[in-house]
Amino acid sequence: MVRMFSKACARAELPLSFSEGFNPRVRLTLPFPRPVGQRSDAERLQLDLSHQFDTGELVDRLNEQMPSGVRAFAAISADPSQPCRPCSVTYEVDVTGLDANASDPTPLAQRIESFLSSPVIEISRVRHRDGRVKTVDIRPFVDGLSVVENNIRMSILVTQSDGGLTTPAEVCQALGMDADVINHRVRRVKILWFSNPKKQKATP
Repeated sequence: MVRMFSKACARAELPLSFSEGFNPRVRLTLPFPRPVGQRSDAERLQLDLSHQFDTGELVDRLNEQMPSGVRAFAAISADPSQPCRPCSVTYEVDVTGLDANASDPTPLAQRIESFLSSPVIEISRVRHRDGRVKTVDIRPFVDGLSVVENNIRMSILVTQSDGGLTTPAEVCQALGMDADVINHRVRRVKILWFSNPKKQKATP
């Protein structure tokens, strides 16, 4: 994703700034990159420009160079001294055909209702490098959960504490589904960002 955006920005002839040293690099970052295999309708790209540039023209130029299926919707000028940090992420998971094979025969809507009414939802998290298993309570990180046609729509809070995040696959696992087949069915549809970390104000 970073290489794709870097090349698109270069072809668009945007006034990007570069790092110093023997191997200068474009000052371009993705503050909350999507996991491999997941689709996304909500990405944020941070660019450091060498001088002021019209945001509308920036979007137009960038879209002319983007590959099919990738579009820039808007650009804003941001205070570089403020960190770009997400506070919540909304996902939709296509569960077509998965619910019939769930380990829990209870209807999905009832399982979701039970999830939301429970103060604690524990799942087992395996660390891949050494196989260590850790029990994690994911309930504090799930802000919303519902069924929309054949999709589970979930809002997940992002915190700065240790282990302060869960994933759509873990939520589906807690609902009795096979977590291993979830990732490629996930679409990220919305991210709320802290516009001012001191006031904890969120913006889309």
